[in-house]
Amino acid sequence: MLLTGNELLPKLGVFKKLIDVLPEFICLKNEDGEWLEANEFALQVCGVERNSYKGVRAEELSCFLTPDTIRRCHETDQKAWKTGRPIKIQEEVLQKDGSTLILELIKQATFDDEGNPLYLFVTGRDITQHKEKEEELSVALELLESVLEGTTDAILIVDTKENPIKVNQSFEKLFGWEEEDLLSGRVDSHVIIPSEYKPESKSIMSLLAEGSTVPSFETQRVCKEGTKIDVSISFSAIRNMQGQVIGFCLIYRDITPQKKAERALRESEAKYRVIAEHSKDLIAVADPSGKLLYCSPSHEGLLGLRNGLDELNEVIYSRIHPDDWEFLRATFAKARSRKKPFTFEFRLKINSGDWVVMETNAVPVLNEWDEIESYVTIARDITATKETEELIRKSEKLSVLGELAAGVAHEIRNPLTSLIGFAQLLKESDEEMKDKYIGIMLTELKRINDIVGELMLVAKPQAVHFENSSLKDMLESVVRLLDTQAIIKNVQIQLNTFGDIPPVYCVENQLKQLFINLLKNSIESMDKGGLIRLTLIKAKGNVMVEIEDQGSGIPKDRIEKLGEPFYTTKEKGTGLGLMVCYKIVKEHFGQIHFESEEGKGTKVQVKLPIYPLSVV
Repeated sequence: MLLTGNELLPKLGVFKKLIDVLPEFICLKNEDGEWLEANEFALQVCGVERNSYKGVRAEELSCFLTPDTIRRCHETDQKAWKTGRPIKIQEEVLQKDGSTLILELIKQATFDDEGNPLYLFVTGRDITQHKEKEEELSVALELLESVLEGTTDAILIVDTKENPIKVNQSFEKLFGWEEEDLLSGRVDSHVIIPSEYKPESKSIMSLLAEGSTVPSFETQRVCKEGTKIDVSISFSAIRNMQGQVIGFCLIYRDITPQKKAERALRESEAKYRVIAEHSKDLIAVADPSGKLLYCSPSHEGLLGLRNGLDELNEVIYSRIHPDDWEFLRATFAKARSRKKPFTFEFRLKINSGDWVVMETNAVPVLNEWDEIESYVTIARDITATKETEELIRKSEKLSVLGELAAGVAHEIRNPLTSLIGFAQLLKESDEEMKDKYIGIMLTELKRINDIVGELMLVAKPQAVHFENSSLKDMLESVVRLLDTQAIIKNVQIQLNTFGDIPPVYCVENQLKQLFINLLKNSIESMDKGGLIRLTLIKAKGNVMVEIEDQGSGIPKDRIEKLGEPFYTTKEKGTGLGLMVCYKIVKEHFGQIHFESEEGKGTKVQVKLPIYPLSVV
């Protein structure tokens, strides 16, 4: 038999002390929503004072409940009264410290035997931490999902019986099997393991199940179409809260391109090693300090050494000619700054005690920071080649001497013929004619003297001394020297310098002779006067000198023959002046180029290297 309200309330007071110690929400209301009883937890959560809640509706209480919370409470209360069934809800209650408490409440309405409403029991618990854990778990799952789908590595998750639980898109793309095929059981997860690697895989999974750690390793797997690929596999065990292994995560990375590159590199190294081991050239690898890291067997035969790198490192530098040391130091100093392949020659003392000339090609090997890691050098004995070249040079000199002799004979024969003729005429001429004939004869004799002088300049060996000189100062000196001659012919020489011009490694007197000859040619070609532009600029490791005049110009068909001995475009020229110019430019490892148009003038370009090409 149900108790009436007047009978139940005193009895509830008896149980007040019992429900106060429970860490759950307990509250009793009547049909009008008035609070009849509540335990200590409910009062604290809602911020209700202990002595002021009985017989009071929620909206009349001084508490933490907001109007929205009170409204929702009334709505769920009415639903519980109306349906007569338990109503489960979640409600957020703002606390005094600003935090929010989440309550899971169950509301159950009670009725007497006639169906009249009695009391509404509200019970519940604090699920704030539970909700936070759910949210954290949800975020973690979302993060895990994004990692699985965002990574380029193929991921397979299996249970302890190796049944697939999850694969990502990268797995499907790499192996060709879809997640649905694997999870449905239509396809075994072992389908990607080649038969020869299945015992290996089984052993690894057994170790993981026992709790052992398995490092990542490289192996092969097979794709759906049957193609084998090289992969790197990382393993990890998945454990539950009690630390028990409940599954495994396998991460596959396709390393097929790297493996192909490694195999190609090994094959390439093997091929090059065969070449190096059987080459007669001296092939070596040295670190930046000069210590040899590798040398081909050809070193042993040439130098008479049998104990490998250690012995070679001890004696190799003592075999280099003392006079070549400074040259080699300068060569490698420039190579360290330029970091480009270079060629040089030096003398080496071989096993027989003879000195041989070694031509060496060196290539700097750079690391990822663009620093020289080592030098690869290939050297060969060119002593015989040098001797052959010397014989050829001597033969060429004899050939050139013959050409010069023929040219000289031809050039001198013409004025000599004139001299003989005029000498015979002098015997029969009067005084007036004698003076005229003698003048002509003196002119012809001067012409013979000029030819012989220029020939001596070409043929006579001269001691030269290369040094760094200022090309700008050199040109200013030449302009001052020729300025008087230019003024006489109403010619102005304009010198223009662009940028910071570095010193040039040269023989100063030879370059002065070069530019004197070129400027004199320009002045002599300008019978009507005009302007000569002399321009000096720097261009990519070179210095460029341009001489542009407004003279009569040179026919195009004659430009190609400029520089040949005794070929000239001037009425009284010998052609030896330009021959000297070409010779000087060649000895300085430079270039000379002519551009000309008849009636408009000539442009001469002389390009000279800043550094000596015989060293770098």
